[in-house]
Amino acid sequence: MIGPYLFHIGSFGVPAMGVCVLVGAVLAVLLSWILRKRTALDWNGEFVDAIIYAVLLGFVGMKLLYWFVTPGVFKAAFSNGFFKGFLSLLMEGMVFYGGLIGGIIGIFLVARKKKKNVLEFTDLFAPCFCVAHAFGRVGCLLAGCCYGVQIGETTQFGLLTYKGALAVKYLDGAMRLPVPFMETVFLLVLCEVLVLVFCTEKRLGTTTGWYLIAYAVWRFVIEMFRGDAERGKFGALYTSQWISILILLAGVAILLLARRFNWKKGKPFKVFREEDLTVPEPEEAAEEIAEEASAEAEDAAAEAIEEAGKAEEAAAEAEEIIEETAEEATEEAMETAEEAVEEAEEIAEETVGEAAETAEETVEKTEEAAEDAAEAANDTIANWVKETLGD
Repeated sequence: MIGPYLFHIGSFGVPAMGVCVLVGAVLAVLLSWILRKRTALDWNGEFVDAIIYAVLLGFVGMKLLYWFVTPGVFKAAFSNGFFKGFLSLLMEGMVFYGGLIGGIIGIFLVARKKKKNVLEFTDLFAPCFCVAHAFGRVGCLLAGCCYGVQIGETTQFGLLTYKGALAVKYLDGAMRLPVPFMETVFLLVLCEVLVLVFCTEKRLGTTTGWYLIAYAVWRFVIEMFRGDAERGKFGALYTSQWISILILLAGVAILLLARRFNWKKGKPFKVFREEDLTVPEPEEAAEEIAEEASAEAEDAAAEAIEEAGKAEEAAAEAEEIIEETAEEATEEAMETAEEAVEEAEEIAEETVGEAAETAEETVEKTEEAAEDAAEAANDTIANWVKETLGD
């Protein structure tokens, strides 16, 4: 346990809670920047405004709800002087549900101003809220607040007595259930699940609805194991449990409405406008249907034009490839023909040379044979003369 302050600057201590919340906010913005390409939102014109409004009104909401459920905090803060009391009220003590409600109000204001469906923002921000909240709970663990029941203490409704599993020694020396650590683990797991839902689900509102439902159920249950009763209680339930019930109902309603109206990205949020709640006349309904059909036809035509452009580009590329292939084939054929002609000429030259040599040899042999025949004839004649005329 580090304690409520990470370090001191003179007499002023830097609270662990504030630093952890700041780190969580930075990581949440980073995650939203990574996921932004899966939305129909403009980063500079819409998204940044939503972040600013959500952070500012979220901080206001966290402080207001904290002051509401712990009214004695003002007296305790200003007992050490006005300046230190003012800083203490700003830096210490936050309630997440107040921040969640304030952040959603800020996002709603931006969505209304930009004429966007608020669920486009909340679907993206849901896993980011989990990251920021998880680091905020780390700050709670370091600061020693939001602690769980002590060893031997009975949980809400007398369900069970804590036996000391995973017990952590808190600032007061008591061994308690580390509820903030448990919630940190849950929120990081929930963040991963919501990122998966956000990346795979095309219907707006699904990520937001499941986030509200999952966290509301978790928070209602984990509140039973907390030991800081000063956080406020109305009747049999703590403040956060009453809020969890409302958040759960809101999440279920969003899921049902998302399935009913099938909201699409880039479309303004019109469901609860007065003209949409009235039943249109048949002619007006027909006009609306015709307008919607015309808009869909224009979208389809635009997509067809894009596909045609892609097809033309593919055809041009194919023609270039064919021309290049034909040129290469022609060059190869010309080279093959030239090589064949050269080989034929060489063979012809060799054949003619061999024929000439054979002819010369034949002539020479014929001449020799003729000479031999002449000599033989002369010898025959001479012998005949001798025989006839005598010696």
